[in-house]
Amino acid sequence: MQITTRGRTLRVEHASGTQLAALLESAGLPLNTRCGGQGVCHGCRVILGAGTYRVGRETVTVGDGETREALACQTRVLSAEARLETPATSLLETQGQIVDDFVLPAVTPDATVRQITVTVPHPEPEAPASDWDRLAAELRRALPAEHVAGGLEALRALPPALSAGARVTATVARCPDGWRVLEVASEAAAAPGLVAAVDIGTTTVVVALVDPVRGVILRRAAQYNQQIKKADDVAARISCCQRPEDVRHLQELVVQQTINPLLKQICAAAGVAPERVVRLAAAGNTVMEHLFLGLSPESIGRLPFQAVRHMHPVYRARDLGLAMHPAGLVDVLPSIAGYLGGDLTADIHVARLLQQPELALLVDMGTNSEVVLSEAGQAIACATAAGPAFEGAGLLHGRRAAPGAIEHIAFGPKLDFLCTVIGGGRPDGLCGSAIIDFVAEGFRCGLISPQGRFDLARLKQRGCYAHIHLKKGATHGCVLVAADGSATGHAISITELDLSQVLKAKAATYAGMKTLLHLHGRRLADVRRFVLSGGFARHINLRNAVTLGLLPDLPLDRFEVIGNGALAGAYLALLDAAALPAMEALVRRPRVIELNRTADFENNFIDALLIPNLNTEEFPSVAVRDSGASQPGAE
Repeated sequence: MQITTRGRTLRVEHASGTQLAALLESAGLPLNTRCGGQGVCHGCRVILGAGTYRVGRETVTVGDGETREALACQTRVLSAEARLETPATSLLETQGQIVDDFVLPAVTPDATVRQITVTVPHPEPEAPASDWDRLAAELRRALPAEHVAGGLEALRALPPALSAGARVTATVARCPDGWRVLEVASEAAAAPGLVAAVDIGTTTVVVALVDPVRGVILRRAAQYNQQIKKADDVAARISCCQRPEDVRHLQELVVQQTINPLLKQICAAAGVAPERVVRLAAAGNTVMEHLFLGLSPESIGRLPFQAVRHMHPVYRARDLGLAMHPAGLVDVLPSIAGYLGGDLTADIHVARLLQQPELALLVDMGTNSEVVLSEAGQAIACATAAGPAFEGAGLLHGRRAAPGAIEHIAFGPKLDFLCTVIGGGRPDGLCGSAIIDFVAEGFRCGLISPQGRFDLARLKQRGCYAHIHLKKGATHGCVLVAADGSATGHAISITELDLSQVLKAKAATYAGMKTLLHLHGRRLADVRRFVLSGGFARHINLRNAVTLGLLPDLPLDRFEVIGNGALAGAYLALLDAAALPAMEALVRRPRVIELNRTADFENNFIDALLIPNLNTEEFPSVAVRDSGASQPGAE
């Protein structure tokens, strides 16, 4: 089979009846099969060229010079020779613009992993004590601590360490019941123990290698969570967990195919063996934490959205199959509720949200946007399903933030589009931050109406109008980049259906914020501190997000972007002994609101479907104009 994608062509051998999605994956071109290959997400759209195929239950022959669209997960190639074009938007991204930096509060370092060197006395003939008892006694004095325990690995290493001399170095880890000895070596042979912080995102995973003595991040690495091979979002992954083997497979995708390669990568870059990592802390939403542990998240997907557990003991690395010290320990940050996970707990702790009296909002925007309101020690929290538009998914030419994606858009004086492309060069799509820019800029100049409709006359006058035919029907579109300026050879356009998806996403997020404030008896204008967490928030233009109506119309100096709060929380769990107990205490404080049971939410959502909002008084700095945009079907 001859496959063309992103301007290059390759040949792949295949057997008759091979599924196209599997064939492309074996060729190193995995597709966006985020629905688990059920044929409902249309993420694996391909263009069939000359050849014979079975599409669903139908046998189809495509002649020379002809093409036909199909879904790779539902199509098998039957002929010995065939041609296939794979659009860039159908490919699974392997490299992306992933946020791995964060802002930390002031803390007093008190690492949960230490190395202690002690002199172990020789046994007394009159009162013989075991090697372990003598070591433990010295460690209790040095730490100091009442309780010191150790496993088989430490016991097995103790005799050879003592045979080399009385000076012994022990790598110890703080646990709820005291200290645990992870490793023992002679003073001369001891190697420093390292720790790793992990942000297990639904889309991306970030791992940071840390020196616990100095608190220094030695290396960082990130990649897409390989669970996206099966399903794109949280709800889809829950639906993939019908059988125990499904849960195990998803755990393998995140541990064996995502976290372990990252651990090995950063250890190799630092010049150390993965076995030097003796402790790991992980933060993610409740579903991601469950799948990391191999727990079924099915109960989170149905009323009352209950997790298997919210608070976690210290786990053993070997039980999870992690590429680190076999006796290593694993901490998982506690979650608040089924849809309010350890990543949100980390955000709250890192932002010190509950420790300040002022009215504050924290929002972690994504496919599911989490919102926390705090004032004078009281807290209310909710989650709202914003959908994948902010990640570029669901848009005609949308894609994740990776090289080749348009990241920002500005409008020139003659309605010319000034695009910033990640990595430079020609673009092959646009990501979430770009679509926010486009809608805000278009609204300001009257190209886009408050209802999310284009001024068709202006588009045609400018020469960038497109009438686009989709399976859902025809729609009006704006050509952002002409075919000869794109990396794919096809025009990059934004449609009115794209605008609708963005308005629904921003409406869900804004309505969640407004509903929480109403329940608390306050308004968005009363918010004194607005904390934004997560990778998406790191890259958006705040003023454009306000114009769109995604963020409230507040002075920009009230906004605070903390970056990757989940990674920061995992880092603090390793470097500050008080952090994890503090997070375990704070998860009990927020009152959790189910928005679908709240009368205000639907009304607030409907109001927020307009740009910036039906209630224009909530956006005094946004000039709301009657753009006179032509309505669909006009002309």
